[in-house]
Amino acid sequence: MRSSTVRHGIQRIQRGSSLVYHRWQSLQVSYRGNKYSVERLLALDEYTEKTSVLRVAMVVSGALVPMVILVISQESVPLNDPREGWRANYGFWVRVGILSGVVSMAIVNQAKAIIRTTVFSLRQFVLLFGCQALTYLVVSMGVAACVGFPIPFFALSTIPLLFLLLLVWFTIIAGKQCIREMLQHTKEVTTFVLYICTQMLMPLVYPIYEVMFYAASNTAYEIQVVLLLPVIKLVVKNVILRITKNLEDLTPEAVIFTVDFYNALYLATFMESASSIDTMLILIGTDVSQMAMVMFKLRRRTATILHRLHTVMNGFGSEDLLALLCFLCRNQDTFATQSIENVRVRSCLAHRLSPEDNNLLSKLEKSGLDTDFGWPSAEGPMCSLLNTVPKKKMQLFCVRRLQNAVHPNWKSIHGSSSRSGTTCNGLKEAQYCGILRETLEMLYTMECLVLTAYLEAFIPLFYGNYMMIMVNFPNAEYHTDLKNFTHQNVHHTATIVFLFGLLQVVSFWLLAALISRKCDMNVLYQLAFVLETQMPLVQGKLMIWMLVTLACRVVHFGTYVVRTDCYTVKLMVWYSSLINFLLYRSRLFVSIWLDFQVVATCFKVNIYIYIYIWE
Repeated sequence: MRSSTVRHGIQRIQRGSSLVYHRWQSLQVSYRGNKYSVERLLALDEYTEKTSVLRVAMVVSGALVPMVILVISQESVPLNDPREGWRANYGFWVRVGILSGVVSMAIVNQAKAIIRTTVFSLRQFVLLFGCQALTYLVVSMGVAACVGFPIPFFALSTIPLLFLLLLVWFTIIAGKQCIREMLQHTKEVTTFVLYICTQMLMPLVYPIYEVMFYAASNTAYEIQVVLLLPVIKLVVKNVILRITKNLEDLTPEAVIFTVDFYNALYLATFMESASSIDTMLILIGTDVSQMAMVMFKLRRRTATILHRLHTVMNGFGSEDLLALLCFLCRNQDTFATQSIENVRVRSCLAHRLSPEDNNLLSKLEKSGLDTDFGWPSAEGPMCSLLNTVPKKKMQLFCVRRLQNAVHPNWKSIHGSSSRSGTTCNGLKEAQYCGILRETLEMLYTMECLVLTAYLEAFIPLFYGNYMMIMVNFPNAEYHTDLKNFTHQNVHHTATIVFLFGLLQVVSFWLLAALISRKCDMNVLYQLAFVLETQMPLVQGKLMIWMLVTLACRVVHFGTYVVRTDCYTVKLMVWYSSLINFLLYRSRLFVSIWLDFQVVATCFKVNIYIYIYIWE
């Protein structure tokens, strides 16, 4: 009797653990069913064939160099004691100008990637950087002169001014014609605005968690707060994924170089400031367990992929998954055997392809393989069935079914009566029907995992070197994250961060070895492909997030100080009235309310992101 009860309890625990595991995996961005487009697949294949190993190594190793140069150069400008006032702190205002210029350029680059009609030249970028940096600097000085220095929560309290000046200068520099063309694409503008809003959440969410982490150190809530970090990472990832769901080729870079960058940097910060060995072990354990689960699932998914591809390709000699998949797409007969439901032809990003591959994509578009659901490609707007969707529910259901059942009409398959019938009758096993779609999903998953592993390996190594360099700078005394470090004890702490970074390097190597063994692919080529083809987006995020996270950790960016003098109150009322007036006249307004309730503490944060688009 007792043994049966124990057995029943064990079975319930196993079922519960399995349910939690599968639910957790289903929420991972890497395994949400997103896929490469055919255009991106062909672009990756051409990049792999034409790019030398030396160039790949230079791209991978040099991707962080511009960010490092910018951070070190900024720290070379000396800071003065904030008690001396805003006039004496010219170094801080230089820092503010650089930050505002970099943020503005990164936002416009995002607009160019999401809103296809956005045209902005290099000369316009330089002009925008100068105008934005200068005006934001002058306005911030005026606020400091009226409110006091340091300005309370400078990075957050002046966000409305930053966006207001950016939109004014962008309208002047880009021109009214460009603004009108952008506003004609309401869906793209809405996606861009929501995406920028989610980006602005990062400088708020992680600092709040940092406060919680330090407050929970050496308390009964320490483990719960540490385990909350991967949950925050997962939630924010899914929020951004929901915004960019129609931009599948853009999603890995958009999500990982935002959320995973913050997560990796704060993990390194917590490692150097952990109060006990137990806390460090918990941080390492949660990170390693997540990587182990990811690699275990990837191993299961790639177990038979090459064998099934060879079966579909009738023994095609290559062992490279990428070469096999591209051969499948370029061969009409083998492509005709595949179920191509929800497979996108064109990418949302611009890629340079050979004339042969461009002709192939044109054939696929003409044949009806366009499942882009109305979202424009890099080549321009594409025809969509959404324009003819009826409003009645039954007709809408039928049209959606028809939308998903698209077929190429090449001469080789004109006689087929249906896609599913042709596929399943031509192969012995029905599982071969979806090998194209499954492999495109796997390439998307591998890109997400490789980018994540790359950031998690390099960020701790960078931060360890940053600590050792910064203790030699005069500005170190003003950094809140370096206040307890000296020349004597920094080497011990940096060693801990370096060891954590080496552990992440081992994880990256294991992931690369697994993909090489199962798929016969060199992940460095896929990594370099993303870093090079999406260089403006990648470099913009690296610079902006590193400046926001490291540069804003100086005391000059201010904390909350209560001021009750009449002049200050009147100034804040005037400032609030101005913002409300702009909101009333604005075309777009996003208000986000976040409730964080953790460890019996409710953090209610009102985030008002004001977007004013001038007509």
